[in-house]
Amino acid sequence: MRKSNLNLAICSVLLLVVILACSMSTANLSSLKVSKDKAGSSETSTFGPNDTVYVVGTVSNAPGKVKVKGLLAFDDVAGQQPGPIPGLEKILDLEGSGTATYTFTPPPAGWPKGKYKVEVTLMDDSGAQKDQKSATFTIS
Repeated sequence: MRKSNLNLAICSVLLLVVILACSMSTANLSSLKVSKDKAGSSETSTFGPNDTVYVVGTVSNAPGKVKVKGLLAFDDVAGQQPGPIPGLEKILDLEGSGTATYTFTPPPAGWPKGKYKVEVTLMDDSGAQKDQKSATFTIS
């Protein structure tokens, strides 16, 4: 009888540990919006050459400080190599869950027409990647 009570107690503790581990969430990017306004309420995938592009990444379940890197890249733009656009990468520090907003203003001559890509990467405070989302949009 004593041995079965001990086994029952051990199994109960292990079950509790598994349930707690499964219920704990890790930090993630729960959404990524490309928009014509800073709040992200006018989501779109098409911009004009002189439009400012806003990118809003929402971080959820962050237990502490996180870093959020946003960058703009050429995807399919005539005369440009695909890849990150120099100078259009920024890392924001958040104290926990919240939003990371990036503002990409057009160059003086306007954005060249074509397809662009934005990438937002979530990292823990030490710089280890935890999540990443990307979206594409067109300048026409």
